[in-house]
Amino acid sequence: MPEIRFDELPDRIDRGLAPIYLIAGEEPLLIEEALDRLRQQARQAGFDEREVLHVDQGFDWQRLAAATDNLSLFTDRRLIELRLPGGKPGRDGSAALKARAAAPDAGHILIVITGRLETAQRQSAWAKAIAGAGVMSYAWPLRRNELSGWARRRASERGIQLDTETAALMAERNEGNLLALAQEIEKLALLADGAPISPAMARDAVSDSARFAVFDLPEAMLAGDPVRTLRIVRRLRTEGEEPVLVLWGVARDIRVLTDLQASMAAGERAAAVMARHRIWKNRQGRLQAIARGTPAGVWARLLSRAARVDRVIKGASPGRPWDELLELSSVAARRVATADRREKRG
Repeated sequence: MPEIRFDELPDRIDRGLAPIYLIAGEEPLLIEEALDRLRQQARQAGFDEREVLHVDQGFDWQRLAAATDNLSLFTDRRLIELRLPGGKPGRDGSAALKARAAAPDAGHILIVITGRLETAQRQSAWAKAIAGAGVMSYAWPLRRNELSGWARRRASERGIQLDTETAALMAERNEGNLLALAQEIEKLALLADGAPISPAMARDAVSDSARFAVFDLPEAMLAGDPVRTLRIVRRLRTEGEEPVLVLWGVARDIRVLTDLQASMAAGERAAAVMARHRIWKNRQGRLQAIARGTPAGVWARLLSRAARVDRVIKGASPGRPWDELLELSSVAARRVATADRREKRG
């Protein structure tokens, strides 16, 4: 069976249990809730005993075979959870998992649980063997534009209705932190006690628990969103992120835009520039539009400014690193916003 989408996994579990599962991904809350559902279904089907194996350095893969071979005094059906944190079982583990997938046992259900997997890991022989014999599903991080819809569905399941404004507010305050968003919905359900949730109530009750990664800052900058850019810089600073890493993410896109403007002006194809900087295809169109829509020399000047920020961070020039980073990214975001407005006017 091919890999199934994570939002389809609950229905797949409810339709009937498979002998083997690979549950992986980057949203721990979604993974744990899927596991809870799977455990519940397994108990209802008579799999009363549960054994958990943690794969660490030096793990003996014979323990997996022993878990399926050992007879229990209390039940002949057992749920085995194999926690594989790094997603790399090694040669012995890969062979053991492929063998288990090739010879499923009606008396046992094996769930392999991992966190983030690279593309090569998701396409490995052991992962494909599990997908072919059972179910493989990957919990991708929810995108920013998916959070408010998820919040409304989650709230509906808890018996409360969120309007569009309230759901958007909750999503904004908990971006990158799905567990916090789920907890805020539970809190609102208790506070509302069956009454409708107003934006004012949510604004007063919901704390700001958003989490951002370094790459979120250049994304906001290239979206032409100065307000979000400011919020991300402040939150990265609060979370103790290293200024040099934050600058790296911002300066990388500024460097690409500088090269794009200069190279296209000289007659070079944009595709060659993208290949030179190894830019993913889904970002190339946006970068080209920004380079075309901003005045010549803008990004070269901002790149020089980024070099100054680098000197400030290293102590070679006076200034406050986070103030400099805020100014640099905000100016870049405003430039993009101006270009977008100009393009809309035609």
